[in-house]
Order: sequence, then structure tokens, then C-alpha cells
Amino acid sequence: MSRVVVFLFLLFIAPLVRAETLRVALYDTDYPPYHFASEKQKGLVDELLERFAEKYKVQISYILVPEVRSQHLLDEGKVDVRLESEQWYRGKNHYYWSDMIAVVEDVLVMPNGCHIPPLDKLNGFAVLTRFGYTYPQFEALFASGKVHREDFYSELDMLNALLDQKQNQRVAVIAKNTLQWYAAQDDAFKKFTVSDYNVGKAPMQLQFIYNEKGKRMSEKFNDFMKSLKSSGEFAKIVSNYQ
Repeated sequence: MSRVVVFLFLLFIAPLVRAETLRVALYDTDYPPYHFASEKQKGLVDELLERFAEKYKVQISYILVPEVRSQHLLDEGKVDVRLESEQWYRGKNHYYWSDMIAVVEDVLVMPNGCHIPPLDKLNGFAVLTRFGYTYPQFEALFASGKVHREDFYSELDMLNALLDQKQNQRVAVIAKNTLQWYAAQDDAFKKFTVSDYNVGKAPMQLQFIYNEKGKRMSEKFNDFMKSLKSSGEFAKIVSNYQ
């Protein structure tokens, strides 16, 4: 076979063997222990995507944006997948969903020494939340005006706001694992008052676009997750982020 023929053959098959690109929209701020915006550190979701890409020869293209923007990008077809929980999604569009990656359990957090009142006694409080998130147990309170929603772009910003001891009418809703991760990094975050009950619990999942590619990728990712869990490797990975 001549060199010209070989060259033309390789030129023809190159597009066929080129790695498929998965466009992933993740937060542009840290969400430990699941995701870190900096390339210097990775979270559970970051590692799983990295391993998935390696196994299936997929090229990952990350787009780091705020929560609300990531949903718009998915609905506009500009990305293929984002982080979400089917249980907490309040829209009407169709998507393909991954199996559970982790369980997110929200708790209430207040400055040290404060008493956390029951949910029906929060009238007049400011509830610190993450911008773009849905909080099923609080939506009616927000709508009625009984409590004021104060949005932040990260849990770290919320915790720093709570360090002001004079603000005893503020309570934050934060994922328990995220709070524990920050407390392990900074002793100042160990002094908060934390509710002994959760105010929301849902599976963390990947939300794939509703098209042929989304269907194919979601099926591959779910097969990947099943393989990790059945082999015991998933439990080992998770233990690194606890």
C-alpha cells in the first residue's frame, strides 16, 4: 500500500476515532467535598468524571458558571450535563438522570450560642441560601414573606457571614458534608450551632441533556457507576472525601 493511500485512509478514519467531547457545566465556586473550582484540588464529582472519561475515552470540556447559568446552558443545548438532583428540580423539561452519586443532607447553622428555633418559629429570620438552589421546606416561607431569603454564591461566604456574632437572626441552610469539610479546614467553623435534624435530603446526580447523546452518555455513566459500586472501588473513592 502506497504512502499516499495510507495517508488518505488515516485522514478518512481520523474523525471516526476522535474522542467524543462531553461538555460539563459545574459551579464556578467550591462545593466541597464534591467539587472544587480550582484545578489544584478535585472533589468527588471531579474525580468520578475524570475516571469516567478515562474509561470511555471521552474528552471532558468544563464550563464553570453559577448554578442558574448552568441550567440555562443545558436547556439551550450549550452543555451536555450539569450537577443537580431530580428530586429538587422544579422545572418541566425532560432530562436523563444518572444514578445517585451521594446523598446531600441540608442542616441549619447559626452562630455559636444561638438557639435554632423550629421551622414554624422562624418568622422574621434571614435564611442564608445558595443562589439558584431550591429549598422545598422553605419555599412557602419565602413566598409568604415570613422569612427573608439571603443568597450567597458559596457555602464559604455563608459561613463567613455567620461569624458575625451580632447577627443572631440569621440561619444558614448548608449541606452537612460541606460544613464538616470546612470545619476540618478551619477551627473557627467548628463553633457553630448546628441543627440535629435535616431540612432537606436528596440524591446528588448528573443531569444530562434530553437528546441522543445525553441518553447514550447517561447510560454509559450509570454502567460506570454500577461497576464501581459492585467492585467496592466506589466506597474507597468516597472514603477519601469524608
